[in-house]
Amino acid sequence: MPNCILEAKDIRKTFLFKGALVVVLDKLQFSIQEGQFVSIVGPSGCGKSTFLELLAGITKPDNGNIYLEGNEITGKTGFLGYMPQDDLLFPWLTTMQNILLPVKVQGKDEKEAKKKIIELLPLFGLMNYTDHLPYQLSGGLKQRVALLRTYMSSAEILLLDEPLAKLDALTRSQLQTWLKDIVHLLNLTIILVTHDIDEAIMLSDRIDLMSINPGTFMESIYLDRNAPLSAEEQLKLKTKIRSKLVNEEEKSENGKKIGEPEKSDKVI
Repeated sequence: MPNCILEAKDIRKTFLFKGALVVVLDKLQFSIQEGQFVSIVGPSGCGKSTFLELLAGITKPDNGNIYLEGNEITGKTGFLGYMPQDDLLFPWLTTMQNILLPVKVQGKDEKEAKKKIIELLPLFGLMNYTDHLPYQLSGGLKQRVALLRTYMSSAEILLLDEPLAKLDALTRSQLQTWLKDIVHLLNLTIILVTHDIDEAIMLSDRIDLMSINPGTFMESIYLDRNAPLSAEEQLKLKTKIRSKLVNEEEKSENGKKIGEPEKSDKVI
């Protein structure tokens, strides 16, 4: 693939659950180009979040390898920025201190990093909140802080695991529009896990649909962010994606054998 920055090859991941081996991901292939926004959509329990954890190096695959710009990073942390669904801000740290945290952990120049953060604060809508503690911030502002912190940890690729899922509908819609602008302005490379099909259609260059039992990518849908779909086209695509996901969930239920273990909450 031209300008491919990240690749996952032949990924397999299993878990032991109630004494049985559950194959979560198998023969999974993935790649993304620099500056691309890819959303991963699939049934609950198909391993979307597990895949992000593998990319981030939080856990290791049983088989397969992950490469960043041709260099293997399988099982290694610190190469990709990872933002889970919860903001995970430290309650005793101010906005600025929370954003600076990965800079300190990585031993980078704090003075230079702070200059960069100050330049980015207006873009993230945080210029009036640098001394606020997390409890003083709205849910939307907390997610902006978390995203800027993730960006400061690694400017190459950001892994976002349903970062807007817990927000109310209005705030979520506002942040989706804001995120779309931020991605364009900073030329970010994004891998987003989401259950929101509309969100995936709005933000993505590509939507990868995952199967379940085991999880692998069954189809990629390519979009042009510079040519938004009409309302009719978006509805048609949304219906198509939803139909495929419902069909996949039904196949999973029908194919389940008596005594087969249920998927644990780990795999969501």
